[in-house]
Amino acid sequence: MSSRTIYILLIIMVVFMLVEFLFFFLGGRTPFEIVYYRSTMEYDYSGNATFITNAKLYFKDEKKKEEYKANYASASKEGLNEYFSQISEEVGREIVPLDYNVKVEDTGGMLEITETTLLRGAAQVKGDVLDTSMGSLTMNVAGETEIVVKLPEDATVISVTPTPVERENNTLIWRPDSSMVFPKVIFKRVNENEGIPGSSQ
Repeated sequence: MSSRTIYILLIIMVVFMLVEFLFFFLGGRTPFEIVYYRSTMEYDYSGNATFITNAKLYFKDEKKKEEYKANYASASKEGLNEYFSQISEEVGREIVPLDYNVKVEDTGGMLEITETTLLRGAAQVKGDVLDTSMGSLTMNVAGETEIVVKLPEDATVISVTPTPVERENNTLIWRPDSSMVFPKVIFKRVNENEGIPGSSQ
């Protein structure tokens, strides 16, 4: 497998721009089906966020599966930095990967990939208000999908787009069945007079 192919897979799993990038670079002939995808994005007040992504890929070809298993984790950090440099230009702020770890497991016919990425600048900071939006970047649905955004416990949520299907305090959950824009959550640190926000569904 070429290093270019590995790089494309890497950027797909990190930010969940799943289908459009892969189909563009590989001509729509992917050797696997994404049957499960869960991405948890946990933000702090500095604008940093930890993205934890878990995906299960089903391969019809055992040889292809072994190739991906052997090569996925060796994708270069330079490629990751280059990708986020491009994203930074699109969204108008600097987004830098500070740390990256990947775990690839064979779970009986499928590869389960878990990635943990710490990003600086994942949210835009204006005074005490933060905005998680990524401009017009779109998240494409593949298989069973769940997107989770976690905010600090003492944060006040100002607005959320699109509307999550579930909310427990400052944990917001989407289970899209079609493409959706990257979540735009605007929040700020609660002040002493506001108290801790309650939960809503």
